[in-house]
Amino acid sequence: MKPLNAKDRKQQKLSFYVYFGLTLFLFGLCTIFTFITAQKGIALLESKKSSYDAIFKKQAELNFQLDEIFRDLINLKSKKRTTSEHKQMQRIINNNRMMMEAEIAAMESDRQEHLILYKTILDQIKEIQTSLDLYEKESNTRLYNIEQLEKCRQKYQEISKRRIK
Repeated sequence: MKPLNAKDRKQQKLSFYVYFGLTLFLFGLCTIFTFITAQKGIALLESKKSSYDAIFKKQAELNFQLDEIFRDLINLKSKKRTTSEHKQMQRIINNNRMMMEAEIAAMESDRQEHLILYKTILDQIKEIQTSLDLYEKESNTRLYNIEQLEKCRQKYQEISKRRIK
């Protein structure tokens, strides 16, 4: 005995298998697409991480160099030095600052964006050095003027003593 709707059932089974196969194929295609996208995302994240690590290392290196420059600036200001010592210390600071500026300028432009703060700090250090030089020059001029005034005062006292006698 054959069922009356055998043809209909066969047709329905066939359509079910076609739809089921298409669904499995679509699911497999979506799974493959998801894995490919995930692999590209992981590769992108790893490259970004390595880029950020390199930037972080460079910033740490620049921080260390800036600390050294600040220490030299503080020593330059706090300790009394002769003119030649002052110039030598300024030259050392200037060489370190220029070396840092050259390092930053040599980097790729996309990495330089992360170091804008350091460029600004180096510009400020340059202004501080200029101010310290002007201060040192004015200080030396003041000391020279004080010495000359003292000599004049002593000379005047000698002349006054002679007149009194």
